[in-house]
Amino acid sequence: MTTSLPVHDVAVLQSDRVELTPLQIENIHTHFRWNNDPELNRLDSEVPYEEESFGAFKSRFERMCDNPSPSHRNFEIHARTDDCLIGVAFVTDISPHNLHARLGVTIGDRDYWGKGYGRASLELLLSYCFEDLGLHRVSAEIFEYHTAWRDLVEGLGFRKEGTVREHLRREGQYWDKEVYGLLRSEYQDRRSTMEERSPAETAA
Repeated sequence: MTTSLPVHDVAVLQSDRVELTPLQIENIHTHFRWNNDPELNRLDSEVPYEEESFGAFKSRFERMCDNPSPSHRNFEIHARTDDCLIGVAFVTDISPHNLHARLGVTIGDRDYWGKGYGRASLELLLSYCFEDLGLHRVSAEIFEYHTAWRDLVEGLGFRKEGTVREHLRREGQYWDKEVYGLLRSEYQDRRSTMEERSPAETAA
């Protein structure tokens, strides 16, 4: 188990389409812009949107880069075709005893929405959780109105485990928060199925 590793000691993760790296201080202005984006806040945060000054964000971002929590991993998502920073991903609440954690992916650059980068990032993050960290279970939280995130986690085998009713207040309306989970055995079964299909699909 390597769950006590700080973020900056985690190796860069790569797939054909995306690369996940630790947070990089030179990209702070991009992160600041996404942090102050009301639409991204609505999709990914329970905290009501409130514009944050650059000074306050800089102090917080520097702590995340230089002194990360051992129970949390923050990543940048880069598109490998053009080496462009397009989003962020995280694994949080890592429990070395229970071997579980919660994860999330946000594509901040709208030019890369709807093009499969979120799926590629989540697949890479799942590989990291189950194969590198050796976790037994991962979970994802979904706001009722964020249907794209729901479709993504369901497409990668997550199962809905419960609903926190009327948990979130947005635009004067209450919305549910849905909890999804994926077990290591389910992840492995899906990987085995995909690997068995690949030769047949290639031959066809």
